[in-house]
Amino acid sequence: MKWCGRAVLLPGIPPWLVISVSVFFFISFIVFVMEGTYTRRINVEGEITTWPRPVNVYSGVQGVVIKQFVTEGQRIKKGDPIYLIDVSKSTSSGVVGDNKRRDIEKQLSRIGDIISRLEENKKTTLQTLEKQRIQYYSAFERSTEILRRAEEGVKIMKSNMDNYKQYQTKGLINKDQLTNQIALYYQQQNNILSLSTQNEQNLLQVTSLESQMQTLAAEFDNRIYQVELQRYELQKELVDTDAGRDIIIRALSDGKIDSLSVTPGQMVSVGDSLLQIIPEEIKNYHLIVWVPNNAIPYISVGDNVNVRYEAFPPEKFGQFTAKIMLISRTPASAQEMQTYPGAPRNNTGVSVPYYKIVLNPEQQTIEYGEKKMPLENGMKAQSTLFLEKRKIYQWMLSPFYNMKYSAVGPVNEQ
Repeated sequence: MKWCGRAVLLPGIPPWLVISVSVFFFISFIVFVMEGTYTRRINVEGEITTWPRPVNVYSGVQGVVIKQFVTEGQRIKKGDPIYLIDVSKSTSSGVVGDNKRRDIEKQLSRIGDIISRLEENKKTTLQTLEKQRIQYYSAFERSTEILRRAEEGVKIMKSNMDNYKQYQTKGLINKDQLTNQIALYYQQQNNILSLSTQNEQNLLQVTSLESQMQTLAAEFDNRIYQVELQRYELQKELVDTDAGRDIIIRALSDGKIDSLSVTPGQMVSVGDSLLQIIPEEIKNYHLIVWVPNNAIPYISVGDNVNVRYEAFPPEKFGQFTAKIMLISRTPASAQEMQTYPGAPRNNTGVSVPYYKIVLNPEQQTIEYGEKKMPLENGMKAQSTLFLEKRKIYQWMLSPFYNMKYSAVGPVNEQ
C-alpha cells in the first residue's frame, strides 16, 4: 500500500465562467423563444399545364380503327377527320349495316319515283283543267259580246214598240200590228234571258274550274308532302344506319397533333384515349396545385411560393419562384381532378376536400448552360406554400392549447 507516484489535480473550469455561459445560454434561449418566429409551411403536388389546355380526344364508341387521316406533329383545323372507326356488326347474312342501307336506298328510290309520278300527274291534270278553263273563258267572252248586242237590239225594239203605240194612237196602224210588235219585243227579252243564263253558266264554269285547279293542286301537294316526309324519315334512318357502320373522329379545336394512341387495325373501347392535340397558340404556362382545406385560410392571391420540378432536380437547379394567381372558393370535384394526372388520389377512404390553386411561374424557360429548356405540359412539380406565422413560444405551447380546448365546457357566447 505505497504510492507509486505523485497525484497531480488539474485546476478545471472556473465557476464564474460556467455561470456566465449558463446565464448567457438561458437568456439567449428565452429571447429566441419570445422574439423568434416561424412560418408554418406545406408541400403540395401539382403539374404544369398550358392555357388553353391540351385537348384529349377519347373514343365514344367500341370498334376497330380502319383508317388514320393524320400523323404526329401535323397541324389540323377544327372539324378535320382524324380516325375512321368501324362499329358495324356482322351476321350470317352479311354486314347488318350494309343490308339495312341497301333496303333503305331501295325504298328511297321507290319514293323518288312516286314523287316524280305525282308531280307529272299534277302537271298533266292542271294543264287539262287550264285548257278547259281557257275554252270556257272564251265561250264566256263570246256570250258576253252576243248578250251586249242583243241588249242593244232590245233597246231598239222597245223604241219601235213605243213608236208603234204612238202610231196606233194616231190611227196609222191597227191594233194587230201593235200587238205583233209587242210580242216580238217580249220574245226578244226571253232570248236575252236565255243568253244571260248561258253567259252566267260559262262564268260559273270558269270559276269552278279555277277552284278545282286550286283544290287538286293542294291535294297533289299534300300527297307529295306526305311522301317527302316518308323520304326524310328514311334519310334520317339512313344516317342512323351509317352511324352504326363507320364513325369519323374529328378534331374539336385547332392545334397540332402531339401523340396518337392507336393505329389502324387496333380495337378501341368506350373511353379509350385516341390522341392529344396541343393548342396552336399557347399564351403561357401555369402550375396547377391542389391544397387541402386546412391551408386555404392562410394563403391569398399574390403570395410567393417556392417550386421544385422533378425534371429539374433542386440539388442542381435549385428552387424557382411562382405567384398565386387564382384560388378556387369551392372544393374541386372528383371529375375535375381526374383530368389532371398530377392531382392527388384519395386511396385512404377518407374524404379530404382539395382546392385548386393556379400558380404563375416567373421563369417560363429553364437555362442550362447554353440551352433554354421550356416548361412542358404534365411536368410534375412540388410547391411549398407559406402559411401562418407565429412566435416560437406559441408553437411550443400549442399542445397545451389543444388540452385546454378539450378540457373546457360549453362556450357561453353571451
